[in-house]
Amino acid sequence: MITIVKSPALNRILLDANNTEITIQSTNGAGYYFRALIYVDDDLFDEQGWSRKDAFTAVKDLVKLYNAYFDPKFIPFSVNGLVEQTHLKKKIKITIEERILVSDTLIDSIDLPEFYFMYNVNPVYFDDTTKIQILGITPEVLQIPVNGKMRVPFYVKANTEAVTVEVKDNFGRILNTQSIPSFTEKKIYQYEFDLSGVTLASNTIYFETIITCGTTTKILQYRLLSLPDFPVKELYFKNNFGYYIPAYFDGELEKNNNLKINDYQERDGSSVIFEIEESATYTINTGSLLQDERAIINQVNNSHEAFFKINTQWQKIQTGTKKELEYRDKKHNYSQDLTFTFMKNGKVSNYYDSDLGGDFDERDFDSTEFLT
Repeated sequence: MITIVKSPALNRILLDANNTEITIQSTNGAGYYFRALIYVDDDLFDEQGWSRKDAFTAVKDLVKLYNAYFDPKFIPFSVNGLVEQTHLKKKIKITIEERILVSDTLIDSIDLPEFYFMYNVNPVYFDDTTKIQILGITPEVLQIPVNGKMRVPFYVKANTEAVTVEVKDNFGRILNTQSIPSFTEKKIYQYEFDLSGVTLASNTIYFETIITCGTTTKILQYRLLSLPDFPVKELYFKNNFGYYIPAYFDGELEKNNNLKINDYQERDGSSVIFEIEESATYTINTGSLLQDERAIINQVNNSHEAFFKINTQWQKIQTGTKKELEYRDKKHNYSQDLTFTFMKNGKVSNYYDSDLGGDFDERDFDSTEFLT
């Protein structure tokens, strides 16, 4: 007989990159083994033999069970809205079978309570009983220019409650409102709003994005970049939960080209070039950031994907920053050089990808210059 000693409770939402231990026991000892049938969104995903740490007990950690199969996609801002996100949350069902080792005969089975995995890259604390949680935006305050975009992914646990998102300026004027009718469930939403469609008062200083579910409210603050030192640079970075967040910096931009010449020698000693690899290095200074704003530096540096708009096309670029200043006594304004690299003469697709606004597939690279 199989007994569940430790497993997630029914309908819990857990993070895929966090540790999720399952412990099962059987009254049968040597000569038997456990087989786990794992279903993702009701489709059979994998069959695993779970070895026992002693004659009766098996312990399995499901850390990053589905991580490589989640499919976060970069889609730049398109329209204002509040849309449910289902692609990075998966239902997990596990059936444990006990079989005789020699004959592989099934003698018992049991189903674990169904639960959900949500995508994440780095382990982080997450409690799905919390009413509202903003997903993967750590700065207390974000910078945004007059034509900037707000993109806020968040988790909500509603109990016959509506969800509302409002953007207000420092005068209390409501710039945008989006609502979801009353429901009872744990869901993920992404709110998007473009400031360029709004006429701002001349002395606007900041904005608040206010998320409300029932009587619970969560606020994310934005500081307006009204007098940038240099033209504002826009980038999108993939955060820890797989959502692509816009970030804005008003520091100096520096671009360098690097050439690697590959050649070979002919019999007569002459050299023949067969390939020239051209790569680019972009260095963007963040400009001055206050202590409550500087966490965006760490998020960008730790992102596995970043995108710049280059020649009207969004280009995937690899972060190359090796060091950042986190804190210094008596220092109130922080700035950081962010370094990114990419191949300028890499692969180019013959197929048009309208989502990215350019004549290339998002997996391919083709660009020559950064446009602000």
